[in-house]
Amino acid sequence: MFKKIKEHKKLTIVILVIILVAGVGGFFFYKSKSASADSEQMNSGTQAFKLTKQDMSSSISTSGTVESANVVEVTTDVTSPVKELKVALGDYVEKGQVLCTFDGEEIKQQIAELENQKAAAQKADQLSKEKAQRAVDQAKAQVAAKAAAVEEAKKMYESVNQLVGGSGSTGEQTAEALVQAQQALQAAQSEYETAQQNQQEAQYTLDTLGTSATDNKELNKLYQQLNHLTVVAEQSGLITQLNVSKGSIPSGPLMKIEDDKNLVVKVNIKEKDILKLSKDQKASIKCDAIGTDETFKGTVDKVINFASSSTSAEGAQTSGYSATVVVEPGTPLLLGMSVKVEILLNEEGEHLAVPYDAIAVDDDGNSYVYVAKKQDNGMYKVKRVDVTTGTSNDYYTAVSSKKLKENDVIINYPMEVSEGDEIEIYIPEEEMDLSGEETEEK
Repeated sequence: MFKKIKEHKKLTIVILVIILVAGVGGFFFYKSKSASADSEQMNSGTQAFKLTKQDMSSSISTSGTVESANVVEVTTDVTSPVKELKVALGDYVEKGQVLCTFDGEEIKQQIAELENQKAAAQKADQLSKEKAQRAVDQAKAQVAAKAAAVEEAKKMYESVNQLVGGSGSTGEQTAEALVQAQQALQAAQSEYETAQQNQQEAQYTLDTLGTSATDNKELNKLYQQLNHLTVVAEQSGLITQLNVSKGSIPSGPLMKIEDDKNLVVKVNIKEKDILKLSKDQKASIKCDAIGTDETFKGTVDKVINFASSSTSAEGAQTSGYSATVVVEPGTPLLLGMSVKVEILLNEEGEHLAVPYDAIAVDDDGNSYVYVAKKQDNGMYKVKRVDVTTGTSNDYYTAVSSKKLKENDVIINYPMEVSEGDEIEIYIPEEEMDLSGEETEEK
């Protein structure tokens, strides 16, 4: 008896479980079917959108670091210790302001030594020239004397020759006298030629005497350094690099002055964008360090349209295309700040625009869109409207037609319909809004 009662209870429980499972399953099936039906009802019809104006201006975004447009490296030819340093790192200096002075005592000593050497050398040069001049004068006197001797020998020879010819005598004594006169003339002529050669050599010696080995270039260099013991700023700006201290001897640039009133931003440009850039394009600049959404104006000044490589301060190698953007004066930007730069490629402004998929082209190359006009029965009639296309961006293309106006309903995919069709439409944006409102009400 009790066994039958237990079996009956077990059967009842099993039946109840089956009924419960079936009920829950039916509930979820009903909800799923209901949701599916709602979705099908929401998405029934042809997809369309309302025509609106879009900003067709295009730009490219990049980033960079604020730099000075005018950077001056202060250098010197002075090799003496710094006597007085009048600036510190980060100081602002005006053009013409004294930056530092050098100790000139050692330079003055070197100049004195070289001047003494120069004076001694000049004195030696003068003595050598005087000696050479005396040799020239003596050689000239010898030439003159030998020339006179030649003339005397000529006269003697001519007299003897006339005597021999006039007497008609050919005796041995007469003949011997003529030979002696001729020999004397030849000897005088030879001595004259020797004297002329000696004069030429003496004149050459005089003419080729040069200055001494004193290094006038070094002396001039020292005088130049002496005139540059005081170093002044070539431009106004901030001292952003300081390589010397009091008592040090410079071994390179003394310091760097950067004009913090005229700023630029050097930015990297992607290869796909470099051909879109040109000088004088406008740019907007934002800086997170400023702490506001304020943007600052800039202008593209230079486009580096060849790939170049450089090494960053951290030692990283970078390469690619780049551009320089001049920052409008008067901003709170500081040297070294990181900024975001948006370069405006064109300023098309707002135009009626459609997604490029909504534009169809006929066999004659004419562009058109399909406009859906609502009918009294709630359906929409498809009508073709020829358009002129304009600027495009990544998604939209500007269109113009006298038959188009804002809020016209445009078919998303014109290949799905034909002119004259009467269709149902749905606009995803509107249904999303409705769905959102329903959700809020719930």
